[in-house]
Amino acid sequence: MVRIKVMVYSFGEDDPSKCTAEKMVRKGYAVRARSVREIPRRAIVLNPYSRIMLSIEDRFLVERYGLVVVDVSWNKLLEGKRFPRINRGVQRRLPILYAANPINYGKPNVLSSLEAVIAALYITGFRREAMELTGLYKWAKVFIELNRELLEAYSAARSRLEVEKIHREHLGL
Repeated sequence: MVRIKVMVYSFGEDDPSKCTAEKMVRKGYAVRARSVREIPRRAIVLNPYSRIMLSIEDRFLVERYGLVVVDVSWNKLLEGKRFPRINRGVQRRLPILYAANPINYGKPNVLSSLEAVIAALYITGFRREAMELTGLYKWAKVFIELNRELLEAYSAARSRLEVEKIHREHLGL
């Protein structure tokens, strides 16, 4: 089995005992990037403000260089704090998905770091690795069920344009 390198670049804004990114690190599913320089230049960096959506076209980069989740507080972002500018990696955003975590259940695109990583792995064709991560929290399996139709459609899309089309259709655009 291919082991995908998952990195967490954390700003320490959440309670560590409740932080899904911290749990991924503690349980050995991810490693911590202590500085931007530790992020591989071609790793996929999940950035909710990127103009480019993640798709199967990014599979090679995920497999070869890894996946980076930037762990910041959604509350602070919603209050107007800017998403940190990270000059490394290949910036990608996830298409619309719905949170299953107890804090933001049902909210579109307000995913925990764990949900974002699960979604990115699933969309890029690493379903087994995505499903393995669902064991960290009971609600993580609910994330897959809640978004199954979208995740299946996004992962079946053969290009970024197809993912964007599915995203727009879901939003009624």
